[in-house]
Amino acid sequence: MRDTDLQYEIISDENQFRALKDDWDALWSRANGRYYQAFSVCLLAWLHVAKPQGRRLRCLVCRENGRLVMVWPLVTYRRALWTYLLPLSPDAGDYTSVLVASDQFAAALIEGAWRLACRRCGADFMHLPYTHEGSELYDLARRHRRVVSAKRDDSWIAKLRDENDWDVLCGKLGTLYRKKPGALQRRLSKEGVLVIRMADPADTEEIATIVDRMLKWKRGWSDRVHKHGDWLSSSYFQSFLVALLSAADGHAMARLIIVSLNSEPIAALITTIGNPCANAIIGGFDEKYGKFGPGSIAVEHCVKWAFEQRFDLDFGVGSERFKSYWSNQNVSSAWTFHTVNTNWGLVRARAGRLARTLGFAPVRSAEPQGEMAANSP
Repeated sequence: MRDTDLQYEIISDENQFRALKDDWDALWSRANGRYYQAFSVCLLAWLHVAKPQGRRLRCLVCRENGRLVMVWPLVTYRRALWTYLLPLSPDAGDYTSVLVASDQFAAALIEGAWRLACRRCGADFMHLPYTHEGSELYDLARRHRRVVSAKRDDSWIAKLRDENDWDVLCGKLGTLYRKKPGALQRRLSKEGVLVIRMADPADTEEIATIVDRMLKWKRGWSDRVHKHGDWLSSSYFQSFLVALLSAADGHAMARLIIVSLNSEPIAALITTIGNPCANAIIGGFDEKYGKFGPGSIAVEHCVKWAFEQRFDLDFGVGSERFKSYWSNQNVSSAWTFHTVNTNWGLVRARAGRLARTLGFAPVRSAEPQGEMAANSP
């Protein structure tokens, strides 16, 4: 690969963005892309979250002799006098990464994308949530000369494709809160008719109803544990989830697991289709049934479904016990970086630090707020 064979471009027009679909899908398949890197998911994030909030599309692409070899979908938005650049996403805990095939040219393509983002997107600040430690993008971000903050979180993946027998896998895991897999389900089934199923992707009405209920449960949980994120009360995020789960042709990128007792939904969880790694996005449960662990039952069903589909399962970031348990302690690090990209941004960052040092009234941080990951229990 020669630099003269590469053509970098920033796509800012929605029609040009949509025109990338076929080439993007082909690259996603070649690169074993994650769900949040899929064209259909990024389009939904644009239509349901970014565009309604007035953000501007900045999708970085690179072609080699006409063939698409790199995509990094980003957006910008204004806050007061400053411009912020961040990934195109539903703003609820997805990782930051560049879609590129894993070959000997990947690092060079990612570095090219980084230079393009820094120099031509017109942003004073860059916000990169949950960047995998050791990745090319992580190395570029941590070496940036103006890093305002860098926060590390644990990230958990269950390597289910390495396993061939569900009972053997459960035996390796031991117990969670002194319960073996299957115990909570057997206990709850004694209280009535217990049904665990996946919603029909074509049944948008049921999906919308359960997603609304799940988010209400989730907000109750967040109040109890004092963890909050702006996305949790966002109608944009709720609209995104419904669209992600719905598909008239049945080919939605995610599935909704519903736990019902006597025909009453008491827990729900959203997981994605794997390629071959699925992602557990978000779940919630009715606190009235909390002692029976309906949320844990939904998680266990999700893990078993991924196992049967031959998917690994990414639980995202967080310190929740169920993540370390089901991943069999398979942990890595994901870093959230916030960097200053211009001298004008540096003025804003220094002013904020000075105000806090002098004890003045709090100045709103230069960093985006509400970073609690969606994929908590």
